[in-house]
Amino acid sequence: MKFLKSHLLEKVPIRIDTKKLETELTRLGLEVDSVKKFKNKADFVFDLDLTPNRGDCFSVLGIARELAAAENKKIKQEIVDLKKTDLKPKTRVKLSAQGACPRYSFIEIYNFDNSKKIPNFILDRLEAGGINSINPVVDILNYVMLDFGQPMHAFDLDKIGKVINVRYAKEKEKVNLLDESTKVLNKNCLVISDENQALAFAGIMGGLNSSVTNETNAIFIESAFFTPDVIRGKARNFNIQTDSSQRFERGVDFNIQIQALKKVTNLIIKYLSGSYSVISTVEQKKHIPDQRKITLNLSNLRTKLGYEIKSNKIKKVLKSLDLKVESLKNNFLTVEVSSHRFDLKIEEDLIEEIARIEGYDNIPSIDLKTTNQQFRNSKYLQSLQLKKYLANQGYQEVINYSFINKQILDDLDITHETIKIKNPLNENLEVMRPSLMPSLLTNLKSNLNRGETFVKIFEEGKVFKLDSVKSETNMFSGLIFDHDKKKNWNNKEIFDFFDLKKLIIDMLGYLSATNIKFMKSKNIFLHPNISLDVAVEGKIIGSFGRVHPKINKNFGIKKTFFYFEFLTDSLFFESDIKMNESSKYPSIQRDLSFLIPGKIDFDKLYELAKKLGGSNLVNFKLFDLYQESEKKQVSSYAFNFTWQSNKKTLEDKEIDLIVSDIIKGFREKFNAKLRS
Repeated sequence: MKFLKSHLLEKVPIRIDTKKLETELTRLGLEVDSVKKFKNKADFVFDLDLTPNRGDCFSVLGIARELAAAENKKIKQEIVDLKKTDLKPKTRVKLSAQGACPRYSFIEIYNFDNSKKIPNFILDRLEAGGINSINPVVDILNYVMLDFGQPMHAFDLDKIGKVINVRYAKEKEKVNLLDESTKVLNKNCLVISDENQALAFAGIMGGLNSSVTNETNAIFIESAFFTPDVIRGKARNFNIQTDSSQRFERGVDFNIQIQALKKVTNLIIKYLSGSYSVISTVEQKKHIPDQRKITLNLSNLRTKLGYEIKSNKIKKVLKSLDLKVESLKNNFLTVEVSSHRFDLKIEEDLIEEIARIEGYDNIPSIDLKTTNQQFRNSKYLQSLQLKKYLANQGYQEVINYSFINKQILDDLDITHETIKIKNPLNENLEVMRPSLMPSLLTNLKSNLNRGETFVKIFEEGKVFKLDSVKSETNMFSGLIFDHDKKKNWNNKEIFDFFDLKKLIIDMLGYLSATNIKFMKSKNIFLHPNISLDVAVEGKIIGSFGRVHPKINKNFGIKKTFFYFEFLTDSLFFESDIKMNESSKYPSIQRDLSFLIPGKIDFDKLYELAKKLGGSNLVNFKLFDLYQESEKKQVSSYAFNFTWQSNKKTLEDKEIDLIVSDIIKGFREKFNAKLRS
């Protein structure tokens, strides 16, 4: 948004130097991109970088409201009215798309001289605003748009029919626009038409066939309120960007249409002469937005800002922003939002407005009351610690868009319904990601295409799914591709599944996880025989393993690589560490080797060993596994048992009895034979 300093200060009667004005606007959240001297005049062009939610500031009037509120001044009121006329419009207006255009005001102006010149101050303000001069009528319309924020369009009255219709376009309907391009529209596009053809792409650009020229001496001017959702995205979809679409898609004040028409008409009559009809309005009030009301809890305000603000001062700030304070009851303030503030919807929006006008730098520093209460780390800090841990293991964090190409999901054989984006940034970012795997695969492919042979990356972020309802889940995933034969002299081994398993065990240990169990994975991304699911306290929290060969094939990656993924919120364990005094008595160890037929899960062996080992068994581990014969399906398991008591020295005869029970139990339950 560009404007002249003199234009702004015409509405806010204050004296302020250019540098201070720049600082003040930026402080208000209206970031100043640049300030440049205008021609050789004692004036300056301000260029603001506005956020999408501040559609009201795409006008000098909107910026003036902000400056006046900050400076505790009142905007200079502009009296806009028309002399009474008995002329009625020759054109009738019909609203076929009432939800898309609930209010349409219009006026007709006759017998003006479009060859006359308009004042230089209008032309200067248009030039400063980046708007080209076209002809006097169009220039005046654009000037009022710059001033009030209401886009308007003029049709040559002699080039249109008797009935104007605001309707949705027919499928593949064509419209010839002012930039001499022809657009083929669809049923989601709004048009202004007469009985014969579409005259304009509503809210975006007028049509060439009904345009105003220097020879035009009678016009029909529209000043409409278009629902932002109907206009939003249309300009980009058709590769058009106009001052009109920029304002309508963000939201235009739905109560300013008639006021804008009055100002335009006055200027045209003043500088170009002519006569005019009465202003007519066709509307459907049920589709016009309501004057939104928000309840502000003053206790919440003071809690969030961290200091006390008197209610009278709060009211004063809100009123300065043109917000109507209706009542104050039991510490609750009811505020009616002005029609130009589409961005104010919830209580927190009002709190932000108060803080913004007060000035964040003016919030006082208050000493905190300290207590002995202990606080656990927030999930953010826990996540940060986990990221640092992986970074210390040589992994690099990546950050990707939450949007991905649907083709990647097809290649991964993700069949459940995805969440599509209505207005994607581009055709390759059309759906929300249901997993972090697609993004990490894209990162891997990019690195492989550049000759990399060693990639260790991870990402933490949201994934989005559409089952019975839409859901967001925080995930923590990583990917390892290791085929670098030129490693350091002391590390030439290629990363394998057991390295990944060790990483996961160490990571979970670092996070204080207990009662960890591994089981066969059901993750569709992973190799069915070289992968595991991870359960903590009986709940599956993630999985890891070698990536499924089908993914290698679909993505053209010939060499194996590994992947892990976890539910982020399930990685933060609340554990109280208990310190036990070390036993002063010696331990006793025994090694037992069994031949066990069939396939037995280690968990079952572990559970029986713990049960038979007694209360003094402090450690049990498998240190060797040998499969004797594939046909016989017999395996040799070598276990190490360690016993230790905190109360006495254990005797060999006690341990010998326990060992006998273990041998007997393994024989009865697993048909195991003790190897000599």
